[in-house]
Amino acid sequence: MINRESLLKIAPGVLLCSAFAALIVGITSQLPKTVFDPLLIALLLGIAFKNIFPKAQWHSAGTKFSGKFILELSVMILGASIFLPTVASAGVGLFALIAFGVAGSMAIAFVVGHMILKLGPKLSILIGVSNSICGNSAAAVMAPIIGASSVELTSVIAISGLLGAAQIILLPLLVPAFGLSDYHYGIVAGMAVYAVAQVYAASAMVSATSASVATFVKLTRVVLLAPLVVVVQLLITLRSSESGSKGNKEERKSFGQISIFQYMPWFVIGFIVLAALRSLEIIGEGLGGDIRELSRYSFLVAMVAIGMGVDVRDILKVGPKVVVVIAAVLLFMVTITLIGGSYL
Repeated sequence: MINRESLLKIAPGVLLCSAFAALIVGITSQLPKTVFDPLLIALLLGIAFKNIFPKAQWHSAGTKFSGKFILELSVMILGASIFLPTVASAGVGLFALIAFGVAGSMAIAFVVGHMILKLGPKLSILIGVSNSICGNSAAAVMAPIIGASSVELTSVIAISGLLGAAQIILLPLLVPAFGLSDYHYGIVAGMAVYAVAQVYAASAMVSATSASVATFVKLTRVVLLAPLVVVVQLLITLRSSESGSKGNKEERKSFGQISIFQYMPWFVIGFIVLAALRSLEIIGEGLGGDIRELSRYSFLVAMVAIGMGVDVRDILKVGPKVVVVIAAVLLFMVTITLIGGSYL
């Protein structure tokens, strides 16, 4: 619960991000969308502000709040505009492609990262889970389970976030290059892009249909974190039992200590509920459209905040091996969706 003191602390940053978002809406509404995309402008504006005023802290509490809570809220309310009978028209084939992508990404991250490039197994697992499931939250859930260090977790989040931001700019170029339909591109973006906000940004600049499909695919990946956590915990338990070792000195959480809400976040549950209400037409098409417009603005607020958390100097601090592993995972995801998506 946010008390008065907390509200006063986050207010400057939230108002700053909201003001930038309002400015972006005012400017881009007068310009062709094909020339200037609001979400991309919001991201770049946030990055520019961060790097022009690197020592400014007065807004940090509010921007962190906006980059997390407002982002999650934006995803949740977007569910009210998603009509699942249309979005999930591909049926079993789409779910099979998602499951194959997640499993394959984990395998590639481990093989390329640990077996070929000799990165630590924990770091390789974190790269795999963050880029195959749901970004930072997946890495944050998995880190204590496998006993990963804060350095390993931070390095994965930093480089994945930077490459994810680059995907927002580069991934839409696949549409003209391969002649992708809006539906097909939505599958590609939903599978390949790192975080929820970046999925929305990379897909919304193509079309509303792409954004809906991409968000659905992405949140399906999020749900798969639950069984992945179970599998990883079982493997760790089996390995510990067989080796008879005392284990790592770093603190680990057993599966029983982990709440379902750590790998099934509240905003995902809310998204599913609202999407169900829209699909059952309890939420009408008109109201769903109005909520979509609200989510577009709140996403702008969140994207500005996310940009303010990116320091371009981080590019110089990340390891090239981590970049190679993430690039291999992304290439795998894009390849299987370009091929598999054409049959859905």
